[in-house]
Amino acid sequence: MSQTKTDTASDTGLMRVPSERISRLMDLVAELSLSVAETVRSPDLDGLELSHFETAVHRLMMIVHEVQDTATEMRLVPVDDVFKRLRRMVREIERQTGKKIDLVIHGADTQIDKLVADRLYDPLLHVLRNSADHGLELPAERIAAGKPELGRITLSAAQVGSEVRIVVEDDGRGLNRTKILAKARERGFFGPDEEPEPAILWKVIFKDGFSTAENVSNLSGRGVGMDVLNTTMNQLRGRIVVDSTAGQGTRVALHIPVSLAFLDCIILRLSGLLFAVPIDVVAEIMQPEDGQLARISAQGGAEVCNWRGGTIPVCRLTEIFDGIAPGAQAERQVMMVFQTEQGPLAVPVDEILDRQQVVMKPLSGRLTSVRASFGCALLGNGDVALVLDCDRLRQGLDA
Repeated sequence: MSQTKTDTASDTGLMRVPSERISRLMDLVAELSLSVAETVRSPDLDGLELSHFETAVHRLMMIVHEVQDTATEMRLVPVDDVFKRLRRMVREIERQTGKKIDLVIHGADTQIDKLVADRLYDPLLHVLRNSADHGLELPAERIAAGKPELGRITLSAAQVGSEVRIVVEDDGRGLNRTKILAKARERGFFGPDEEPEPAILWKVIFKDGFSTAENVSNLSGRGVGMDVLNTTMNQLRGRIVVDSTAGQGTRVALHIPVSLAFLDCIILRLSGLLFAVPIDVVAEIMQPEDGQLARISAQGGAEVCNWRGGTIPVCRLTEIFDGIAPGAQAERQVMMVFQTEQGPLAVPVDEILDRQQVVMKPLSGRLTSVRASFGCALLGNGDVALVLDCDRLRQGLDA
């Protein structure tokens, strides 16, 4: 007996569902999560003796979290969808540059949020073009340097904890520190005698309009590509790590959350305002002791905290965000230590309230001008917390 088309489709276990419907489902799941949390924490329940209530609430919250995870998984797609398009573009880049490129791909089956995948192609293409145009040498140069004639660019993806890490790495000439530093000094990013660490210097390539190219081509030289990458990564709550060695190549790593809808956070309070911090960046929570905090006059009065045998900078949110009154007395505050790209950062707060999986919403309208924030978090009790971007908090201190 011949199989019908319906039978065949049923056997595959696959269904075509428009991404808009999945996004709508994600929104409804987020609203469900908030409604459940608001109900079980309602003040109307105070003082009531409800047998087995805590057990029922626990089971309900477990189910809600499972629904959240399942809804998130439904919007995941393999990053190979993006990698295939980039693979085709490399052939075109070879033709335009006259260079021979071996594109090596790892981890193409890594799953990523479709909203992220839809926005990754252009930024990754800019990185690939820079690797091909600025990084890889011409065949004759590579042979003279003792390298294979075929230049290699490795494109890889892997899930690390709650992040997806996408890396573009080449075996070319590496970033030109002399040129980049000269251009950065010319634009006022560093003083004439300042010698920044490589990790700090490489960040200037993401500044708007920054380029060391002497000639503008259809591949690079306009100084807009890496700025696009930086802007996109900020919008995706991601971060960029650049490493380069002269004569050996450059490595650009993009760290992006697996899901943009939900975020596991620690909820903090300072002067009546609520803040949320991704739990992955929390290094330590401590109560400062006498003499642990100090001011360094040589650094313009910068405040530091003694931590694990060294000193780390202190960032007071009252100095970052306007309109926040001073918090509790220093001896009563709790010190949060966050791990950032530039190193640990200490942030004093009045109180640690809870750990929650929060619903993320982007800042819009006038709120887009709020500094050092990924967006806002909708909490189970109906409150709203500002989600801190600890990397940008630290950058603000170094600026």
